[in-house]
Amino acid sequence: MIWLASYPKSGNTWLRSVYTALVQGDVDINGLVAGAVSSARGLFDTALGIRSSDLSPDEADSLRPAADDAAAARIGEDRWRKIHDALFPGPTGLPVISPDATRIALYVIRDPRDVAISYAHHAGMSHKAAVECLATTDSAVAGDATQLLPQMRQCLGTWSEHVLSWVDQDWFPVHVVRYEDCITAPVKTFREAFVAGGLCPSEAEVADAVARASWDRLKEQEAQAGFRERSGRDVSFFRRGKAGSWKEELSPELAQRVAREHGEVMARFGYIP
Repeated sequence: MIWLASYPKSGNTWLRSVYTALVQGDVDINGLVAGAVSSARGLFDTALGIRSSDLSPDEADSLRPAADDAAAARIGEDRWRKIHDALFPGPTGLPVISPDATRIALYVIRDPRDVAISYAHHAGMSHKAAVECLATTDSAVAGDATQLLPQMRQCLGTWSEHVLSWVDQDWFPVHVVRYEDCITAPVKTFREAFVAGGLCPSEAEVADAVARASWDRLKEQEAQAGFRERSGRDVSFFRRGKAGSWKEELSPELAQRVAREHGEVMARFGYIP
């Protein structure tokens, strides 16, 4: 497995879109390669032959590595897959993915002040609530045990905990992809990610894929046909696609709070001095 990992709203979908354009010659946002998130119940149920709906979230977490192993054995080749879970050790001491079935992870990171803005828009919450989520250790996606959702629980932790859980683990290699570098140097940044993932595209091939998966084209496709990964609580999934929009949209108080709570990791990846 080659994991395309990120905290939600950090650029995972853009990376998958460019990858799809590269390997398929064009991109359809409703048919992205590596489109099914690792926590999808259907994938888990098919791989193990059991119903995830019969399991508690902790029980499902303990079996997700086995589902990866089963899927990898069936496919017999590297497969690119999306994931938003933090890489915390689960009940068995392993993370929710199989280290044995993993070759590398491409971890997409984005300035958490921009993540807060985008996450608030995606989840239909206030900026303040989004900043709270980024600072909450037990934050999770699909974490309400009273609802049966298409995805199983995905534990996120705080934004800092999420980043460090991936980049500082020693189960398998990780290649970090900064969202901001995808904007300022897209061909170089995406090509380095694809090479890390085992591909050997030329600069011209990557440039063509970047053009085919431009933000304007993705927004146009969503306007025409919708996007099945949209939460339904937002107006559109593909919004601005900018770096630094927090300067215009996030209050100074909330921006300072994010920098205060996540300053060490932000400085490590060049988001603050």
